[in-house]
Amino acid sequence: MKPERTRIVLIVGANIVECHHTARSFNLDLTKVGAMRCVTRPYALRSWSRGTPFIALNRASWPEALDQALDALTRCGQLRTANEKDLQDLREAEGLSHAG
Repeated sequence: MKPERTRIVLIVGANIVECHHTARSFNLDLTKVGAMRCVTRPYALRSWSRGTPFIALNRASWPEALDQALDALTRCGQLRTANEKDLQDLREAEGLSHAG
């Protein structure tokens, strides 16, 4: 029997600092990085399984090419906005605080 594949959630941002800020804004547990990928360049959005979920913030401040690539791949169904079910296993436990 094949082991169940982990669903990857993309964290898309203009740079790695923005990806980190986005993850924190969605209350994601950064120790669960095995199920997350930070994407900061348009070409890195290609080749993901159809329907791969993503989160993003502050798209107005992104380079135009990154925003256009994300928009095009979302419209064709290659990527989709993450929902609560996608994020529930990645969230920090209630009541726990993080340093920083």
